[in-house]
Amino acid sequence: MNKTLFAYIFNKQLKAMLFVGLSVFGLILLFEFAEVSRKFPMTNASEILFVIKSSFLRVPVTFCEILHYVYFITATFSLWDLCRSHQVTIMKSSGHSPQQILFPFVSFSMLVALFWLFALHPSGIFSENLYKRSVENAEISSYEKNHNVWIDYGLNKKVIFIKELDQNKLNDFYMFDMKNSKKIMAERGEISQDATTLKNVTIIDKAGVKTYDNLHLVNTISTDLMKLLSVPPQRQTVYNLHKIYKIQNQDGVNVRLYEFTFHKLLANCATFILFALIAAIICFPISRYKTKTNIAIKVIGTSLLLRFANNMMESFSHTGIISVTLAAWAVTLVLILISISVLIWKEA
Repeated sequence: MNKTLFAYIFNKQLKAMLFVGLSVFGLILLFEFAEVSRKFPMTNASEILFVIKSSFLRVPVTFCEILHYVYFITATFSLWDLCRSHQVTIMKSSGHSPQQILFPFVSFSMLVALFWLFALHPSGIFSENLYKRSVENAEISSYEKNHNVWIDYGLNKKVIFIKELDQNKLNDFYMFDMKNSKKIMAERGEISQDATTLKNVTIIDKAGVKTYDNLHLVNTISTDLMKLLSVPPQRQTVYNLHKIYKIQNQDGVNVRLYEFTFHKLLANCATFILFALIAAIICFPISRYKTKTNIAIKVIGTSLLLRFANNMMESFSHTGIISVTLAAWAVTLVLILISISVLIWKEA
């Protein structure tokens, strides 16, 4: 494919992406404004400005979460427009193969993926942190708690589950010691200086059931691990990737939720390419021009299916049924292979 044609298709996607992206950004802003204004008072000009500022700070991270679907809409309707206007037919008659026609779409998806991973997502997390600080400065309430934290100590055969973690305060603590057939349960506790202090504790082991008002556990959760757990996984970025593996190797643990999160970051990049291939499947063969309604139904159906499959795999990962690597990559990679196979079978 010559540079002129490549640039034409590339620019067509860019313009569509900007239009769809700005439209979605505006909708998210309206929803965030409605949500924030419900939480904070607006009785004077300064409070109104605070709500507007907070709404803008909340938008980027939400936009990052749905950018995949923004690109999916862009790729699908850009390709559909090329088919509907017979431009694809003209390209094929001039000697361009379907693979060459799809090359600008795959290239654009890779560029968007890199931009999302290294710029947009970190910017969204940074904006979210600014929102957190503004809320804390306003002394409104606790901003965000970490839920359902699993810590697997591997060879030591110990697993810790914390239902809710707010800074260093915890609720519903469970430690399963498979080696000694022991289970420790506590209603609440506090982690500090490489030690965990638990309140209202129940211990179940071979000797029976014992209860304590207080229990002090040493070296259960290190200070470095505590700093990691104090930040919910969805607020981590790819630039913190080395911290996860360093802490896990240092403490000999597997923090399932966090490892899954970072594999998911990388898998999300592959999702952009996946959506480019699915867009081609939806629009091809070019001899059957589909209506906008037909295209929209397929886009929505595909998005819901992918979302459901990813959530199901995530649930399996949290419970330890499958590995975090498999959970993060399985759906995307399988669908990419299926998409390529279908395109080859259809001859694009």
